[in-house]
Amino acid sequence: MTKCIKVNRNEAERIRRELISLNLLDNKYAPKAEDDSIYFPVKGQFRNFKLVEKKLKERAPVVFSLEDSLRSKLTPEEFGLIVKSFDVIGDIAILEIPKKLEKKEKLIAASLLSVHRNVKSVFKKFGPMEGVYRTRKLKFLAGEERTATEYKENNCRFRLDVAKVYFTPRLSFERKRIAEQVKPGERILALFAGVGPFPIVIAKMQPQVKIHAVELNPDAFKYMEENIRLNRMQEMITPLLGDVKDIIPKKFVNSADRILMPLPKGAEKFLGEAFLAARKNCIIHFYQFASEQNPFEDAETFITKEAMISGRKAEVIAKRIVRPFAPGVVQIVVDFRVC
Repeated sequence: MTKCIKVNRNEAERIRRELISLNLLDNKYAPKAEDDSIYFPVKGQFRNFKLVEKKLKERAPVVFSLEDSLRSKLTPEEFGLIVKSFDVIGDIAILEIPKKLEKKEKLIAASLLSVHRNVKSVFKKFGPMEGVYRTRKLKFLAGEERTATEYKENNCRFRLDVAKVYFTPRLSFERKRIAEQVKPGERILALFAGVGPFPIVIAKMQPQVKIHAVELNPDAFKYMEENIRLNRMQEMITPLLGDVKDIIPKKFVNSADRILMPLPKGAEKFLGEAFLAARKNCIIHFYQFASEQNPFEDAETFITKEAMISGRKAEVIAKRIVRPFAPGVVQIVVDFRVC
């Protein structure tokens, strides 16, 4: 018997890719389909999925993972330095290469291409996210030298350029989680909307809404407009180019039933605008990077302080660690109601 997770068939491809990027898919065994479900063999716990035991067929001894393909090509010391997880956005893979492995980066990239046939281009992170648009410099390593791609998630399609916009596939669960909470008739503000993943997934799952999506980066805004058309969401989503601090006071005072704040860094600086836009009983989803030891303390302090300044009350209704981000650092979300 093999440890597995049970996944709905319509989500199977997205989950499979995420398991691969996190090095959690156990390729010694073949997945099994039963009715509307797929059982994926896993190496350990994945999100909040319950582990189940299932009898699966063993695969022939073929190299299925980047780790396996590199085992005989690197020294034991080099092999121990490999960063096993990586992002796959559409058909582009983005790796993290430790400094001591830089001389082997081309080998690592070529190995990834040979193992993951859906990947056509490989880049490495070439510095931290920086600037007001929170983009990251990338270095081309192998495959097709391009940064534009199309990514699919939750039955939605997103076109984007990984070098020009901030985008992470690791928030796919969050986008679905929030979309499942949305009720018909809600007026939603998607702040820092990027290429549109949060508003588009919400509108796909709950079309009886009106969403205004605000984005500052002109490149991301251009792609958001394209993605709204691509997914036929023109009736539900209105994109707005500009700064949240300028747009909210002019257009959205006391107007929103739900507000999304997935800014990669510094969302606390915009809590005042969120409170200004919130109607009574508005739900705000506030994201932040935080210490792994006390992940929610700073976020709740920011929320409480800004509520007092705004003359409102905030009631925390949910909080969770979204994902690990760096050693000792996690991304968290706090959902709170404005009273």
